[in-house]
Amino acid sequence: MSGRVAFVTGAARGIGAAVALRLAREGVAVAVADREDASGIAESIEESGGRALVLRVDVSDPDAATCAVDRAAEWGGGLDFACNNAGVPGIRAEVADYPDDVFWRVQRVNLGGVFACLRAELRHMLAAGGAVVNTASGAAFAGVPSSSAYVASKHAIAGLTKTAAVEYAARGIRVNAVAPGLVRTRLVEGLADESFVAAHPAGRPAEPEEVAEAVWWLLNAPFVTGVVLPVDGGLLARVPGLS
Repeated sequence: MSGRVAFVTGAARGIGAAVALRLAREGVAVAVADREDASGIAESIEESGGRALVLRVDVSDPDAATCAVDRAAEWGGGLDFACNNAGVPGIRAEVADYPDDVFWRVQRVNLGGVFACLRAELRHMLAAGGAVVNTASGAAFAGVPSSSAYVASKHAIAGLTKTAAVEYAARGIRVNAVAPGLVRTRLVEGLADESFVAAHPAGRPAEPEEVAEAVWWLLNAPFVTGVVLPVDGGLLARVPGLS
């Protein structure tokens, strides 16, 4: 994979960091983008002999997101892979009580950020092809009480992923998504009680590195596109109410 270039958002920690490190292990040069400081991940990549570029960006700003993708492609001499992972959870509130400002903030980050980055990535991949993986969620398949903003954004990411996959399949660009269940990241700390964890047939949360393996597979599976892949320890496969 030497000579390949990737752009990863939400790369300062959690799934994004794990994806960036997984790509770097394969010799991919990685642009690590986050609204927080991702220099620690870049340093880890460089210490292992890889190449990394740190980009500080808030993907809810479409112009900033586009600029970040453009900078990554300019730095790497093109763009082969992308993982649009940045996201926020919103707050816990039922639909009738959900504040407008929080709802639309979640959409701007989770959906708008993926859209702006994906649009720019596709433009750079048109010449030579490429592969994109968006981060959806198990919440893209069902309703989750008191999480309307997050659930709506993840359903939308699934639809966007499938539409882009259909539009660009004949042009050598594949677009897929991962749909993690509970993952051991800062985003979900304190949000899940023991009963929720126990609902996973695996009996534990996923590690970010396990989700990164699924991302890596999707980036390299040559005839897979338009897939929203659950990475959830069997949660969606379980029949409700059965232990």
